[in-house]
Amino acid sequence: MELKKQIEIIKDVRLIALAKFIIPFCIAGVAVLLFWLAGPETYTKYATVFSIYSFVPIGGPLAAVVAGLTLDIPGIALISFLIFTDGVLALFLVWNFDYAKKIPGLGKLVERAEEGGEKAIRKYKWAERFGFIGVVILVIFPFQWTGSAVGSIIGRLIGMTPLMTLLAVVLGTFIRSTLIVYFSWLVTLLVKPFF
Repeated sequence: MELKKQIEIIKDVRLIALAKFIIPFCIAGVAVLLFWLAGPETYTKYATVFSIYSFVPIGGPLAAVVAGLTLDIPGIALISFLIFTDGVLALFLVWNFDYAKKIPGLGKLVERAEEGGEKAIRKYKWAERFGFIGVVILVIFPFQWTGSAVGSIIGRLIGMTPLMTLLAVVLGTFIRSTLIVYFSWLVTLLVKPFF
């Protein structure tokens, strides 16, 4: 009877691990489907912002916001989209950090992010002392090795729970995106009379 209970516990743990691996991909898939159903113009706008945000190594968040505002995406929608993007990435990393390193291709990216997280912890020792607030600040101001992916990993490396790490990344992304959107609007208002 004891062995049967242990086997059931192992099965449950494996199912939970599988669910934690699949859920972020399902959430992202549903979002892509909804953007696709919204029409090619909407899909193209958000795909452009996502590409710039994800693949521009330096200044990606700023470039993505400028691109989004140029493409006439409303500020609230743009902020929400960037929070969603970082939230899904953070959710995947906080739940699957160890598994993600074993996935071909993705594993290399996670290992690079982990190296970046370790470098950031060494360079910004204050982030470890401040815990939650430190991770939020590292996400708000993406220094050389930080951002939402590295913030997720740093949160886990310093012992934060997955939920607290996810909340820190989402809060940091919200603050950063909001500041960039409103700063861009301010610059546009100040420069517009001259053109």
